[in-house]
Amino acid sequence: MFNDLTLTTITSLLQEKNSAEALLLFTLGEVIFWAIASSLLILFLPKRYQQYKKEIFIFFLVINVGLLFIGILLTLIMVLFGLAWATHRISQPNYESAHLDDYTSEFPVVYSKFQEGILTIEGDHTKEISTDEKIKSLRILYDSNAEGNIGKIKHFLADSSDETRLYAFALISSFEKKLNTQIKEFQEKIDKSHNEKERNQYYFELAMTYWQFIFHGVASEKLSGFYTKKIEQTLEKIQDLPRAFVLLGKIHIFNKEYKEAEKSFFKAVELGIPKESIFTFLAEIKFAQQKYNEVSNYISKELFEIDIRLKPLAKTWTKS
Repeated sequence: MFNDLTLTTITSLLQEKNSAEALLLFTLGEVIFWAIASSLLILFLPKRYQQYKKEIFIFFLVINVGLLFIGILLTLIMVLFGLAWATHRISQPNYESAHLDDYTSEFPVVYSKFQEGILTIEGDHTKEISTDEKIKSLRILYDSNAEGNIGKIKHFLADSSDETRLYAFALISSFEKKLNTQIKEFQEKIDKSHNEKERNQYYFELAMTYWQFIFHGVASEKLSGFYTKKIEQTLEKIQDLPRAFVLLGKIHIFNKEYKEAEKSFFKAVELGIPKESIFTFLAEIKFAQQKYNEVSNYISKELFEIDIRLKPLAKTWTKS
């Protein structure tokens, strides 16, 4: 019973709020107590320290009273540190690394015959599209193998939806990894091959892989120059492959080197490429050179009329 009473008394004392007057009285009592204690302590000093009684008294008084305030200050610091550490632990979750390639297959895969999903991801209305619709459209765009499709997917790296951003990043990462793997494989085949015709084919495939970085919009504007240079250096090793000169012509058009592009296309024709197959490129060159009267020379009405993509060119540029 005595113990219960003592515990109750201590608890009630701890729960009481201390006033400013009480704290002041406590501090004053502490100073008086240590003043008396210090006075008693200096009575037992050895003779050689007797002449420094005043200084030693002040030292004892200051150090003992100071320890009280230092203890309070350290306690306050520890409490604040503890609260900050606990709050930090609560507000900061633990992060774990994730391999995006392992999760790509878990996202929805949708195949569309008319690819109408691509139309829904362009324009100001994209904010109104649901995350699920965006993911479906991104997958369709990825599978379309169209020009600039990866560049369009890059726009969704800044989407408001975490899931959309993650999926867009996974698609871009997957495409880049595929191209880099192909580059490594062709380089190894070139090193191992001793057949000139075979090596020329591998060089062409390597250059085409570099071209995919530009064609699909994987490479940024700053990196495009690097890849075009790599393509030109690779194609220089090929002398008798017509498709290599067609690709070289495309690179020159991309770099706005129209005279060099024209030379490359005519070289491809000399090596056996049908002239009609490069008409669209030659028409593009003449248009870029502002030689509009010559554009119609490369508009084959018979061929362009049956191609839905080229029919508008025939309507626009063929002389009536």
